[in-house]
Amino acid sequence: RLLLEAIYQRYHYDFRSYAQASLRRRLRQARDQMGYASLSALQEALLHDPAILPKLLDYLTVQVSEMFRDPGYYRALREKVIPHLRTYPSLKIWIAGCSTGEELYSFVIMMREEGLEDRTLFYATDINQRALESAASGVFALDRIKSFTENHQKSGGKSSLSDYYTANYGRAVF
Repeated sequence: RLLLEAIYQRYHYDFRSYAQASLRRRLRQARDQMGYASLSALQEALLHDPAILPKLLDYLTVQVSEMFRDPGYYRALREKVIPHLRTYPSLKIWIAGCSTGEELYSFVIMMREEGLEDRTLFYATDINQRALESAASGVFALDRIKSFTENHQKSGGKSSLSDYYTANYGRAVF
């Protein structure tokens, strides 16, 4: 609790209400892999060296994402929400906690397929700067594309997912 309070007081990131079991596991892993003898030692380093925070955030934030994850959700958006959104002259979509960008790219592709991309402004934010940098690059491992493609099709995709990326050297760039 003291470490979480220190993070909040010093950096204004609030993990104090997160699931305790998960936080304990993640903090122990961070302590061990970052080479600290105790959480107190990690806390002291964190309070005195701001460069520790991004490293610790890699352990505290969940960077699990997939394009068109939960295809039923995207299909419901296409069928029930998009018709209503068509009545608006402009749209704003905010992906809070965008991780490495898979959800953002899913929304952009969906809005393009539905003819709404040109009047939509997309915002993507994440607490983890490294995740944001990865999202901005739009680069994903090629071995993930099969599941992305299956999800896209199940979500009601109106084109081939391959229309949106270039594959080369084991990577896909969106």
